[in-house]
Amino acid sequence: MPAPQWFADLLAWKKASNQKVQSACGDSWAPNISDVDNMTSMRIAKDILDELGVTRKVDANSTEAKEESRGTALENAVANELEAQLPQRHPDVPWAVKRGEDVRKFQQYKHLAELRETLSQNPSLRVTLGTDYQIAPDVTIAVDTPGNPLHAVLSCKWTLRSDRAQNVRHEFNLLVRSRRGRTPHLVAITAEPLPSRLSSLTRGTGEIDAIYHVAFEEMQRAVQAHGALRHKKSEPSQLELWQEMTEQNRLKNYNDLADELTTY
Repeated sequence: MPAPQWFADLLAWKKASNQKVQSACGDSWAPNISDVDNMTSMRIAKDILDELGVTRKVDANSTEAKEESRGTALENAVANELEAQLPQRHPDVPWAVKRGEDVRKFQQYKHLAELRETLSQNPSLRVTLGTDYQIAPDVTIAVDTPGNPLHAVLSCKWTLRSDRAQNVRHEFNLLVRSRRGRTPHLVAITAEPLPSRLSSLTRGTGEIDAIYHVAFEEMQRAVQAHGALRHKKSEPSQLELWQEMTEQNRLKNYNDLADELTTY
């Protein structure tokens, strides 16, 4: 299945005048999911936008070009789509899809509210234990029954830079360590076009169930076209990283997410 139409609607070409953009894209317009300092990122992203028929151009300083606004738009789109899809897949479950909900509202993490109250009254404990227990994930999926169990947590990242990848790991590690009861499904959703950046999340100890790419099929064709070159003999190519992630089911197609959330 191709990427969702709402994703194509979020894409655009942004003005970026430097020699790398000219070489990778043929003009001074770069995809708004690409890193304008990385040739491979731009070439892969260009193929994705071309395949999806994206022609819209935006100013580099506009909202449509900024990572923060695109990230928020991605969260909204994912939440709205899953809110519609999950009842179709499993109508007997009272699904509750929310954005920015504090995890202390859910069954597995309600004890954190008591812990926060205790820490607020005891400075010594705050120093010893820290205060990093207020987590409001991008998107939560709960089951609206007594106790309000948390079924899944979705971290939506328009693209991945090293700080964003580490933020996802940190948040998910806290959710694993702090829970009382079943761990919710912990997944990341992104439009990042560079496999080496995707691999920063797929490799590790397993605090993340999987990453779902919103343009998986388009991305796969673009990586096959532009990712075979090795820049260093000691490092895998972008294509090799893509194959590693997909063959091990660490990187998946976003179009399969609703089915997998309701069947495993």
